[in-house]
Amino acid sequence: MNGASAAYCGIRVSGTIAMPLNFFSSKRAAVVAASVFFLGSTAWGQSLEARLRAMLNRNEVNDAAVGLHVVEVTTKGPVELFGHQTNLPLGPASNTKLLTTAAALETYGPKATFKTQLYKVGEDLLLVGGGDPALGDVTLAEARGEKITTPFEKFAAALKAAGVTSYRHLIIDDRVFDREFVHPNWPVDQLLSWYSAPIGGLNLNANCLDWRPIVNTNGRIGIELIPPTTYASVTIKATRGAKNEVWLWRPPTANRFEMRGTVARTATDAESVAIYEPGLWTGTVLRDVLNDSGITSTGEVHRIADDAVVTNATLVATAETKLLDVIHRANRNSVNMMTEGLCKRLGFDATRKPGTWASGTAAIEKYVRGLGIEAEQVSLDDGSGLSNKNRASARAFTTVLAHVAIQPGGDAFVDSLARPGEDGTLRRRFAGLPVAKAVHAKTGHIRGVSALSGYIDVPERPADGEPFKGRRFAFSILVNKYQGNVNPWQDAVCQEIFKWAGGK
Repeated sequence: MNGASAAYCGIRVSGTIAMPLNFFSSKRAAVVAASVFFLGSTAWGQSLEARLRAMLNRNEVNDAAVGLHVVEVTTKGPVELFGHQTNLPLGPASNTKLLTTAAALETYGPKATFKTQLYKVGEDLLLVGGGDPALGDVTLAEARGEKITTPFEKFAAALKAAGVTSYRHLIIDDRVFDREFVHPNWPVDQLLSWYSAPIGGLNLNANCLDWRPIVNTNGRIGIELIPPTTYASVTIKATRGAKNEVWLWRPPTANRFEMRGTVARTATDAESVAIYEPGLWTGTVLRDVLNDSGITSTGEVHRIADDAVVTNATLVATAETKLLDVIHRANRNSVNMMTEGLCKRLGFDATRKPGTWASGTAAIEKYVRGLGIEAEQVSLDDGSGLSNKNRASARAFTTVLAHVAIQPGGDAFVDSLARPGEDGTLRRRFAGLPVAKAVHAKTGHIRGVSALSGYIDVPERPADGEPFKGRRFAFSILVNKYQGNVNPWQDAVCQEIFKWAGGK
């Protein structure tokens, strides 16, 4: 997949255009399809059995459907320690991300990068996407001391260095993925939320427009858009009020926003709203940045024709994102569109056709089955778990977790998961519990589903980047059709595993 390619998304192009995803690591090694599991028969194993059976008899999960599996991670394969309905397919919610990110890591390797490339084609510029879901991601940018638009500012500098001060059209090529940007089974009443942002072959800032209400010196309400862009229009319909209760609304297939609600003062922190049509969003922001840099356009931003053949293209600049950065944002911060980008990219590489949810989930299911999981235990509808049609067993998760942890890049995968009390989805979990210092895990919540899967390290987890030298356990706790809040119950289950592993 390195260098130039004679085919792009099934369409012949000039040999001067490289594939926009540079995966230079080898494919995952062949794995043994069947692993040997056993249930510990020592007093130690029986003690864990007694502890977790007692947890399953608690009122919090009396009427719930629960899958619970615990294994020890070893270089010879997972050693089963406890299981309850381990093969039962249940709704996994965002635990689905573990399957998607593990499949991507093993398929492409820990050194893989996504590429977004800018070409000069005659009088036009051509922006070619490789499906990078993290281009201009604000969290990654801030960690590097950059801005959302820094990649585009570098494009502008490269154009100037090449003597380009104007161009005609900016053409976007997002054919690596299909044009179904929003999954049909995502909650329709949540499609403007950041976690329901669309996914395309070209993306920017997790396909969200960041914004904050401001109160001008004359008392009138205004808005700051981040990044500044001509792609979206905002009509101010909000009024002054005693507190800030304000939001942006738009119709489903347009970027004509309305600010609604009440504004008391200029907000300190920005909010995010999902945009419509990620490819044109990305291209328009690039045009805006180029214009601000003195590189002007006499034409428009438009999408390349599906059957277009590009010739005589000269590469101007490339923006790259590490695969591990995408996995980190997907697992620790549960950014859905990050995993959907991985899902569709897996579909593209499996079929050599524009990546779809169908081809992507098929590739992930094939990966999981290759580890010895029966087909009926995993049925995926998307890559993130936002769809309520996903099903997977607790055994599927522990098998994948135990396997990926001992592969190249396994420590980075473990580090990508959230940790209690730190940045991520476990920030407010495990309060006051000793197991908090030992857990790396992925949460998952949609209506009727609460899931927690990950690792428990004994004596405790290592610091970021440090090798682990103790004992590592993989667990999966899937709870469906429950009442109330089962998060504390899941945390208590992990505490019992930790106590048992420490001989307490």
